[in-house]
Amino acid sequence: MGGEVSGPLTLSMKKDELVCTAGDSECDLYIIHSGKLLVFVNEKSKITPLAFLGPGEYLGELSFFDGQSRSAHVVCVEDASLIKVPVTELNKQFPDWLITLAKSITTKLRKTGELIRVKGIRKQNVESMKALSIEEQTHYFQIIKDRL
Repeated sequence: MGGEVSGPLTLSMKKDELVCTAGDSECDLYIIHSGKLLVFVNEKSKITPLAFLGPGEYLGELSFFDGQSRSAHVVCVEDASLIKVPVTELNKQFPDWLITLAKSITTKLRKTGELIRVKGIRKQNVESMKALSIEEQTHYFQIIKDRL
């Protein structure tokens, strides 16, 4: 497409704005410059938080390297500034050997994630994310509802 911008782009996002949703086919990488984001999955209206991300962290790395759809939803819990690195930059910025290594690691991570999703995981002295309140779950479900 003639009007596409290549190279990294800075995005200003507002609180409650979705960065991506599970199942999205877009594969760009995002680096968080400022703000706080919530990564979560849902089973119908039940929202399960996976992680909070902040400045210096990134998201979308699995899709960036393997081209598969997004595995979780990501929403801004406060205004945020993100650097969007288009997937078209992958071959320009990384050597082939590193891309091959990243794809291999990504495959292992996706398989492990699926295994945990199917079989569950036993927690032993592990600090995990606190469950969201019903009000928080309802709030985030409303944000993704139109995209489901």
